[in-house]
Amino acid sequence: MLRNKADTRIPTGDEEDGRNYRRKPVQRGMFFSDLKPLSKEKPLRANLHDIGFGGARISTSQPLKKGMWIHPIAYDDSASRSGASSILESCWNDKAQVVWEDNPGPAAEKESAGFNYGLEFANSPKGVLRYKFYKLLPKLMTVLIVLGLVNVVYLKWFNVFYYWYNPLVHTYSLFIGVFILSRFVLAVFYSPPPDSGYFPTITTIIACKNEEDSIRRTIDCVYRCDYPKDLLEVIVVNDGSTDGTLEEMTLAKQDHPNLQVVDFKENKGKREGMAIGANMAKGEVLVYIDSDSFIQRDGLYKIAQGFIDRDVGAVCGHAHVTNAGKNILTKMQEVRYFIAFRVIKAAESLFSNVTCCSGCFSAYRREYVMPILDAWLHQKFLGTQATFGDDRSLTNFMLRRYRVIYHSDAVCTTIVPENYGKFFRQQLRWKKSWIRECFLASQFMWRKHPFAALSFYGSVLFPLVGPVIVFNAVVLPLLGYGPLSYMYLYGALLISFVFSLVYLVFNRKSLWIYGVSFSIFYIFFLAWQTYYALLTVRQNHWGTR
Repeated sequence: MLRNKADTRIPTGDEEDGRNYRRKPVQRGMFFSDLKPLSKEKPLRANLHDIGFGGARISTSQPLKKGMWIHPIAYDDSASRSGASSILESCWNDKAQVVWEDNPGPAAEKESAGFNYGLEFANSPKGVLRYKFYKLLPKLMTVLIVLGLVNVVYLKWFNVFYYWYNPLVHTYSLFIGVFILSRFVLAVFYSPPPDSGYFPTITTIIACKNEEDSIRRTIDCVYRCDYPKDLLEVIVVNDGSTDGTLEEMTLAKQDHPNLQVVDFKENKGKREGMAIGANMAKGEVLVYIDSDSFIQRDGLYKIAQGFIDRDVGAVCGHAHVTNAGKNILTKMQEVRYFIAFRVIKAAESLFSNVTCCSGCFSAYRREYVMPILDAWLHQKFLGTQATFGDDRSLTNFMLRRYRVIYHSDAVCTTIVPENYGKFFRQQLRWKKSWIRECFLASQFMWRKHPFAALSFYGSVLFPLVGPVIVFNAVVLPLLGYGPLSYMYLYGALLISFVFSLVYLVFNRKSLWIYGVSFSIFYIFFLAWQTYYALLTVRQNHWGTR
């Protein structure tokens, strides 16, 4: 029987963001329930605060995503004794969608029972239709992805058939097409390390400069993790900050007395901070977190599971963008981050050959780090001290002897640049470290699995050749020299469209379309930065301060 959604007062936002309030909840109180998110296998525990015929308000210890659907599958017997059983029995088994989230800032999070969400039951024709579309979406997107990939293969046949009309463009297109298709195929077979109930001692290290706006929340998120506190050590390093970063660290120590604060009076660089943390650490696993990254409550436990295998030297976590909704630039970065992790790193992880453990959230076996710590700390390239690319460099040291894997369920969110100037400076710094570390890795990567080695050398070659292809296929024709390669543009957009659909399948967000816009942005603006990075690779200033 369909019920009137107006029978309950379940908030769907506050007055500032258009939150609507319906009539008084039918039942208030604290009940316990099991929820099964339709996108996950394992149920999770939730506290049920308000419930009505149209929706409910809950809190959980694990984050949910706005827009996702869940299936309430059980409730605690105490609900029956409280007099709420009739309401629960009549509507609690309906599918429900997360329609709003109210997760407070770091100061309030310490006292919060968890993450707070509003649910709307699928007990109206409109709700049922939304639910059916949600269930159908993965199948529809999978069909579109397959059709897109088939189209890519068809385009490769054109590259062969018309090869001699433009050998340079068609050779590049063939090889990069095979490379990208292989990423998709490999990513399908990826699975995260299994939960083994492994609880090593962990030292979390956060090194930063001038991050007063985020460092407190970063620290609080670590302490809010569901990891035994007697197995957890936290070290923060203030790298000569000139703002209120040290004061925020000191305030955090008042809330977490066992927090260890290291204060560099002068700026020494992130690598020095990471190194002193490793030297002070007592944990078996070193977890490095950027000062503007916020790990989920199960993040430490998840990332620790990868170390059950003694051959594993490092584990890379997964990062989403905290400020994804800020503007077009951050939206593009959200899609780009997801593809970089869930497709590219997932494909590399099948061969235990992840080439860069992200500074956002990654872990290393301390026993393997200490013998190479001094060489890493004093690394030089072309006679110049290496002062950035610390995470990619440390990954390279691990790859020489050990397995490096990716854990898609060890999740954090991170703040990304919101203006183009800072973004381009960040990308230049990353490209310089990529050039340096790819040159060093190329000296030993050939000893890895043949397919992994071939993929690595291809991933080095394509970004170096890519701008030449763009210039030949697009820029010169636009200047009046030769015909415009519509086939190249179509192929690039087609591949970016397929990547974007993968984002949509996993995240069910309208941001997916920004993956296509990022492809255009990369072709016309970002790709050229590679050559400037090559010319200025010895310039080691940070670039984003």
